[in-house]
Amino acid sequence: MTMIAPIVLSLALTSTAGYSKTELRTLQYAVNSHAYSVALEQFYQHCLQLDPGQYMVKKPDNKRFHSLLQQQLQLEPAQFVSSVAVNPKLLQRTPKDIALADCTDHAGYQKVLDRYELELFALEIATPVKVNSQTTESQRKQQHNLKVKNATELLERSKAVAMVSIIDRNTLSTLEQSNFLHPEYKGRYIYRVDQGWRNIPARYMGMQRYLTDQQFAASPKSSLLLLDQHNQFLKVFDAAEAKVYLNLLGKPEWHFDNQGNLQRK
Repeated sequence: MTMIAPIVLSLALTSTAGYSKTELRTLQYAVNSHAYSVALEQFYQHCLQLDPGQYMVKKPDNKRFHSLLQQQLQLEPAQFVSSVAVNPKLLQRTPKDIALADCTDHAGYQKVLDRYELELFALEIATPVKVNSQTTESQRKQQHNLKVKNATELLERSKAVAMVSIIDRNTLSTLEQSNFLHPEYKGRYIYRVDQGWRNIPARYMGMQRYLTDQQFAASPKSSLLLLDQHNQFLKVFDAAEAKVYLNLLGKPEWHFDNQGNLQRK
């Protein structure tokens, strides 16, 4: 059996000039797969926020896609998203009829899922495209700088920043629940503020969406919460995603001790 050696090329971010038709097909399969992956993920989040108990939409499994990115393009998912996936010419050729909105439209969901699988298969058998190490390192730096820039801008809009834990509201007394939680909040799980920066929000607060018991069990134990001047959610990150933000923030300015008393540093 004849083995096809990976093609070594410098992956341009805004142009497809210099690529062969075979190379372009590989890149296009990857971008198409990403478009389907994003559509399925957005649909899942949409239905989850409406009613996670009623709409049993399965969370898309992107492990195969991420594996193929490494195998066929030698890129990590984040590198792909910040480079190939934003190439204008490739984006122009992505499928346009993949938006999903009706959580009861199982046929439509399955149709998009089937197309996603077909694109993954096409990517799997396509000619590999190898990115040279110099370009990859440059992309890592660009990606890091972009993360820092975005984090800095979002922190400038944040009036309160806090590390929070997800807890069962039933661990609070009836009085505590009435003092901290909105009467219309029906979720079982809530945020407990542990430590933070800038303004100090309420010690306990409702979440931006209700969690099922299964989702609570799989949820991160610690998250970074950003609030605007009206105490509305700007963004929530799990601890792993919040590294750039934590580096910019430095040491916490305040925390709640084991008795729930506020301690400033």
